[in-house]
Amino acid sequence: MSQNLKKKLNSLTIIEDWFDNGQLSEIFNGSLGQTNVFSSIYVAIRNNPRNAAEEAEETYTYYDVGFSISDITVYFNARYGLNYFCYDYNQAADLLKLKDKITAIYEANKYKYMKLVEIMGYKYNPLFNVDGVELYGNAESLGKSTTTRTPTGTIKTVSGTEENGTITDTISTQYINPYNETTTATRIDNQNTQSPITTKQTFEDEYNETNTLEHSAADNYKYNSSTGQWEKNGYFSVAAKDNAFGVDFGGAERYYAEKRIRQGNIGVTKSQELVIAQRDVVRYNILEEFFRDLEHDLVVGIY
Repeated sequence: MSQNLKKKLNSLTIIEDWFDNGQLSEIFNGSLGQTNVFSSIYVAIRNNPRNAAEEAEETYTYYDVGFSISDITVYFNARYGLNYFCYDYNQAADLLKLKDKITAIYEANKYKYMKLVEIMGYKYNPLFNVDGVELYGNAESLGKSTTTRTPTGTIKTVSGTEENGTITDTISTQYINPYNETTTATRIDNQNTQSPITTKQTFEDEYNETNTLEHSAADNYKYNSSTGQWEKNGYFSVAAKDNAFGVDFGGAERYYAEKRIRQGNIGVTKSQELVIAQRDVVRYNILEEFFRDLEHDLVVGIY
């Protein structure tokens, strides 16, 4: 038998003695100290409804079920008090070695412990295996649109008559803009013709039209919580979390949003399976996970 093993066997001390002498608490405090990830563990507990009206909406209360250094020490002694450490609590060097080993195991597994604490904080209905939210959004620009037509130029009408070899042309110039006047001019030409004729010709000359579109926003209203009044607000503003686009949204005069929530499970038999699975979840003890990591390397059991 090696000398080191003999020394370890001679150093076997019952864990309960470590607890009674205060060294167990000292070691856990030095190993976990200010970084004790088990100190605050908030869990959501559903408030059982007292009447039918309360069943319309589930409510939860958060409780802190964390463990202080004192809690951890007492529980460790309750679980392993009759087992042994192969260290002598009367030796300062042994105290330091044991503390360093517990610290190393704790730090190596801290990520695991923190994620387990996170999982314990989830709020959910254990009977729901279908639980999702779908957002739909549609933005429209509404209000009053007015088109202004501004015509420019002239339309000329020429009327020609011939009698006894004399051609008379009457040229009427009509301005498109109604604020301008209509003028008429007469031109007489002498021509030698055999019979009287009547002619009429209408044609456009330099005609243009300009269209101007003007839009007025819809009269939308937004509630002012400070004044308790509805105030005119030309544009809606929608937060990213509330619309299907996933960004803060503004500028639309009207915004349509549809939110669908799907919850429940696939049948009665599945409900029973979910309840059984939830029972396994609530039986979980996070300190047992920590203690098993310590037990594997540090605790000498009774056989």
